[in-house]
Amino acid sequence: MFHSAEPFFRPKTVAIVGASESGGGGWPRAIYENLEFADFPAEVYLVNPRREELWGRKVYPDFASLPAQIDLALTVIPAEFIPDVLKDGADNGLKSALIYAARFGEGGDDVGAKRADQLRDLCDETGLVVCGPNCMGAMSFPSNMLFYPATRIRGLPVGSTGVVFQSGGTFMFWLQRAAERGLGFSYAVSSGNELNLDLADYINFLVDDKDTKMIACMVEGIRRPEAFMEAARRALEAEKPIVMIKVGRSDAGKEAAQSHTGALASDDAILQAVCRKYGVVRCYSLDEMMETCLLLNQRRWPKGPNIGMAGFSGGGKGLFLDYAADEGAVMGRLSDETVALIDPIIDPGLSGQNPIDCGAGIAYRQQDYSLVCKHLAADNGVDIVAMQGQLPTSAEDTTDATIFSNVFDATDKPVMAYVRVSQNVSAAGLEFQKATKVPFVQGLPQAVRAIQGLVKYTEAMNKGVLPLPEASGKKESLEGDAFEALLNDNGLTPPASGFGATAQEAASAAAETGFPVVLKIVSPQASHKTEVGGVALGLEDEASVVAAAEEMTARLKAVDPKAEIEEFLVQEMVSGTEVILGVREDLQFGPFMVVGLGGILVEAVRDVSFRMLPVSPDDAQEMLDELRGKSILGAFRGAAPRDIDALVKAICGLSDIFASHRNHLADLEVNPLIVGAEGEGVRAVDVRPVWR
Repeated sequence: MFHSAEPFFRPKTVAIVGASESGGGGWPRAIYENLEFADFPAEVYLVNPRREELWGRKVYPDFASLPAQIDLALTVIPAEFIPDVLKDGADNGLKSALIYAARFGEGGDDVGAKRADQLRDLCDETGLVVCGPNCMGAMSFPSNMLFYPATRIRGLPVGSTGVVFQSGGTFMFWLQRAAERGLGFSYAVSSGNELNLDLADYINFLVDDKDTKMIACMVEGIRRPEAFMEAARRALEAEKPIVMIKVGRSDAGKEAAQSHTGALASDDAILQAVCRKYGVVRCYSLDEMMETCLLLNQRRWPKGPNIGMAGFSGGGKGLFLDYAADEGAVMGRLSDETVALIDPIIDPGLSGQNPIDCGAGIAYRQQDYSLVCKHLAADNGVDIVAMQGQLPTSAEDTTDATIFSNVFDATDKPVMAYVRVSQNVSAAGLEFQKATKVPFVQGLPQAVRAIQGLVKYTEAMNKGVLPLPEASGKKESLEGDAFEALLNDNGLTPPASGFGATAQEAASAAAETGFPVVLKIVSPQASHKTEVGGVALGLEDEASVVAAAEEMTARLKAVDPKAEIEEFLVQEMVSGTEVILGVREDLQFGPFMVVGLGGILVEAVRDVSFRMLPVSPDDAQEMLDELRGKSILGAFRGAAPRDIDALVKAICGLSDIFASHRNHLADLEVNPLIVGAEGEGVRAVDVRPVWR
């Protein structure tokens, strides 16, 4: 499933192909000088058929003439020469290559696309692994190998964050800014077009690397979804968080097929469900990705979601709470004993209950502020400690770093400082942050989102990844009485019902079912029955059933004279809250579920939640909690609370049915599912399978 990035990241022999003073805009010289600066951490050879000596070294005409086999070729030559050069390399034992050049099919270039196909074939035939093309290189920081074509790469700190960027232009910019914020790096790669080595391969390598504890990614596209999910699963099991920003979050206009489920499922909604399952922390800006990495780099996993916050600005506290509400963050409640300890320390007239505004005076009593935060951290109602702070701008600043380090040392809970407005962090500020042992997260929105990223990652890590069961179900289980029994066994009880081939037979079936009833037309031309007037509600007698059946037949025939009326479905009239449940196979990432409120209005309201299958009871409850209109499932406006236990069972049941029968089904939707009051259960009013 994975290509090995080992010879690429850890080469013992390196060849600079195209070594010259002027080639590639000075890139060969810059790469050579970076290796020279690091005292040549690998054996370096120069290759150029037009030179005999360069930079005091012998230059070789080709791979066959080299005195050693090459682990990594750094190709700084025009694109048209690369296939032949790498063929020569592979014939002489070359293991990996880094291709900086573009023109391998970008933008619909047919000649370049053929060139890319040549390289793919070469990799398949020989086992050669390739980074790029169209990339800005890579760095192996533990061994000080800097395969980046500019000298400004020097000086980036060694650390535990592995970096994979599909954007070459943003790659170095982010590394430099992240270093200024306190991150250090193990390996970093600009992966380019990912003709061979791709995002999944790099993540897989970093999961196995002892120096890497966290992985930061900028992703434009996931070329091998199955391999990506497996790499993400391995990262989660290894407690190595993946923090990711995804380019192109907007709806890519997925084909809706024949269901609401398909229409609701944007590419980004499915990716978000994948990230949730595998604990990938998504960020919405490059700045946020830095701040989230800083917090996760502390490697303290909270036991719960409860935030304890202390500061000395009422306005800052209010904004923090606003952003917390936006993100669904949970503020912990302190015990009376903790409040009694805090009250005498903070300014008079203020409350020691979380979140704590200590008052402006405490800003001048630094150790008192530290003591308040220690009491906060010690309370069982707090899982994460957030302290207001500010980084010094110069070495003359008198702020005492032990204000924060004492809190960090007094607890095993995550501790962070939040900075209300982002700063330009100076060298003095960075040294102060190191001394405090806590990250100073820049900006209140970033602080709250970083905390939520930590919480969600920890939840995913504790939960683990449920394996998808084998698709071993039989098609016969999805037909007739067997299907109704399968639905019943999985908590998806249909209403009492009957069928009639004619309007009069439908009326007789209604009499047996018991009035009032719902009448639905069954026709291949009426997939969405309401859109063709194929549903009639609250019919009280046989005459009204006959009239309704004749009317809906006439309406459908007016739309499509060739429409085939198979029969009429009569169901007991049930009342309650309408919910949609849908499961479907995503072509990239596999089966997923959507849960939403609104029945037929769900596409307009779009109050929905997504998860990848299988869906557990905890997942189902989380999905319901994510719905904006979830209050209508409770005691809303005098109505009795809905039967949530039955709804959760139905959600998990539909997940199980589809997971087992996805070899036969492309889509399975219940719309609406009527949720009764507590103890009344649910009714699967309209269940519609779509066959593969």
